[in-house]
Amino acid sequence: MPPAEIDSWASEHSLACVYLLVSSGEVEAVHAAEARGFRMMDVRVELVRPARRETAPVRGARPDDLEALRRIAKGNHGVTRFYADPRFPNERCDELYDLWIARSVEGWAEAVLVAELEGRPAGYVSCHADEGRGRGSIGLIGVAESARGQGLGPALVLAAVDWCLGRGLVEIAVVTQGRNVPAQRLFGRCGFLVESVDLWLHKWYDA
Repeated sequence: MPPAEIDSWASEHSLACVYLLVSSGEVEAVHAAEARGFRMMDVRVELVRPARRETAPVRGARPDDLEALRRIAKGNHGVTRFYADPRFPNERCDELYDLWIARSVEGWAEAVLVAELEGRPAGYVSCHADEGRGRGSIGLIGVAESARGQGLGPALVLAAVDWCLGRGLVEIAVVTQGRNVPAQRLFGRCGFLVESVDLWLHKWYDA
């Protein structure tokens, strides 16, 4: 949909903000969106790897994990496009990821896997399956700040790969931010390769 048509559609639906995802190779589309008032907020990087069995000390989430996982989620995703947009207050962004992990545990994700440290939940990864495409995906992944550097990130990623393999999926994808270099390194160490790079743009209509 051309940017001008997006404006009309947003007006018809009384929207305050529209997100536009454009391939990084579509330079003319990016320029057209900028000319209509969209502002780039983030670079979306999707990585993918074959699903093959790995082992990792990770278990499925339990209902009594939820409060600990919500504490980890708040403030753990500070490099996403929502934090980059000054119109979204940081505390509301924290609430978004709090709600996201809570809903994932409650069933929005097909699975939430938990890594423990000293008997307490210290990290999580949510898993989704697209059976039609034979592809799984990682939704959210986070490790408590106090537990970083203990190998929990790779353990969670590889556990997600193993979960996908157990469902007969042939590959697994994950999306991260262009400025989140540590995450890209993590996924690279776990065998993921970049499949696509896109640009996230936001436009607010109530300014």
